[in-house]
Amino acid sequence: TSCRMLTWHQPVYVGGHYLKWARGVPQSPWVADGEAVGDGSVQASLEAVVLRQLGADCSKLNAAGREDMDVRMLGGGRPFILEVHNPRNLPPTEEECAAMERELEGAGDGAVTARGLHVTDHSHYHLMHEGSAEKEKVYTALCWSERRLGPADLARLSAVTDLVVQQATPVRVLHRRSPGTRARTVLSMAAAPVPGAPHFFHLKLRTQAGTYIKEFVHGDFGRTRPSVGELLGCRADIMQLDVTEIDMEFGGGDGGGSGRGGGGGASNSDDGQGGTVRVGGGEGEAAQREGKAAKLA
Repeated sequence: TSCRMLTWHQPVYVGGHYLKWARGVPQSPWVADGEAVGDGSVQASLEAVVLRQLGADCSKLNAAGREDMDVRMLGGGRPFILEVHNPRNLPPTEEECAAMERELEGAGDGAVTARGLHVTDHSHYHLMHEGSAEKEKVYTALCWSERRLGPADLARLSAVTDLVVQQATPVRVLHRRSPGTRARTVLSMAAAPVPGAPHFFHLKLRTQAGTYIKEFVHGDFGRTRPSVGELLGCRADIMQLDVTEIDMEFGGGDGGGSGRGGGGGASNSDDGQGGTVRVGGGEGEAAQREGKAAKLA
């Protein structure tokens, strides 16, 4: 009789905020008909740095929601926790976390970067997902309208506050989600013209979590009401979309790691349970990020 014993190390949890500067990058690896879809993935970019640092086998990415493949994640980034399996090295120090951020910044085309990397623990999974259910998000969209728009049209959109929208499950996700209708709130909008292009306009929106922005703009064959097209009285569509800010409860914030010892997660709140983190960044950081986003657009 023989016996074989397999051993492995407990997972290490690395949290932070990821930024996705390029379009065409899915959050997790996507394979269809045996072929990879998209240009890499957010998870693959993070793994390439973190797994090597920890000498680990693989990981599982958990994030506070996800953006579509063709949508950029800008601003201060999207909160995430990477569950790193079978790490053979000690949890990273604050200095090593900062080095991983620099490595991501310089890797390849820099399409995926991270900020605020830190060692956390499994309990912050729940805090992150509880916060994501209550979060508000800010988007910037480039939109098109069937007719030429004037100042009055843009003012009408900009005057919208606390608009309750009824959204049926979008046609584009019906193959994987149950049909139903749910109410979501568009908290505010600001519309601005595109110089020299009267059929195009920029739209900044702050919305409740779970709002389908693309469908809110074009109406999804009448399945989302009211829509931007309905408010304008003509057909409207969305050309490009970026997430620029996420307000939510998340343990970890921007701050440094918990260091070797692998203890509790970092937090911006006094009680260590996760404060309200406005993921937006300062003015200087915002200008730097806008320049990088324009370069990779």
